[in-house]
Amino acid sequence: MKKFFILIAAAIIMGPVIAQNCEGFYPLNKGAVMEMQTFNQKDKLQGSSRQTILDVESLPNGVALKVRSEQFDDKNKPIFDQELVMRCENNVFYMDMKKMLDPKTMSGFENMEVSVDAEDLEFPGIMQVGSTLNDGNVVVGVSSSGMKIMNLEVRIFNRKVEAYESITTPAGTFDCFKISYDSEIKAGLKMTVKGVEWVAKNIGVVRSESYDKNGKLTGYTVMSALVK
Repeated sequence: MKKFFILIAAAIIMGPVIAQNCEGFYPLNKGAVMEMQTFNQKDKLQGSSRQTILDVESLPNGVALKVRSEQFDDKNKPIFDQELVMRCENNVFYMDMKKMLDPKTMSGFENMEVSVDAEDLEFPGIMQVGSTLNDGNVVVGVSSSGMKIMNLEVRIFNRKVEAYESITTPAGTFDCFKISYDSEIKAGLKMTVKGVEWVAKNIGVVRSESYDKNGKLTGYTVMSALVK
């Protein structure tokens, strides 16, 4: 009996440790809402998005999140809606690569047969400036009446932790890891762009910037509101 109570006590003590090891790079509480706004290089609004944590499920070594992702145009008209699955296991946070798909492109496949195969982006719970991160990719197959129409592939690679710094957006000021990366998009033709994102623990991406092959800014996204 004494050993039983010792085991129970140990489980109670270790529970918060597991949760702490899986703080992740997203809010881990049901009902949290994050809103983002996207602008072009001339600061003109291009669209916005809202992500809502629908559910939080405990895993043996972490948690899984069900997220509703809504996309809107510059007039705040809905253009795309999908569910994402994020998870944190063994002190590594995995971001659903479907998040990287262009909502306007995906809305064009609404009445077609779509298959998605993805390798999620990894964010280790302990990151150091100068370290490199694993690649991520997602492949979308599009068919109509059983006939294959196209493949769309998005690959994120050359990910590097550049700095740890504070970033201020309309939603507040956040301590973030600055991560640079390359993004390759293939849909018949191939296009490669460069990006930088600032990611905060328990929040996610609070700002991101896109650049063309010559290093010229083409657009950026900022967190405009956060309800935790």
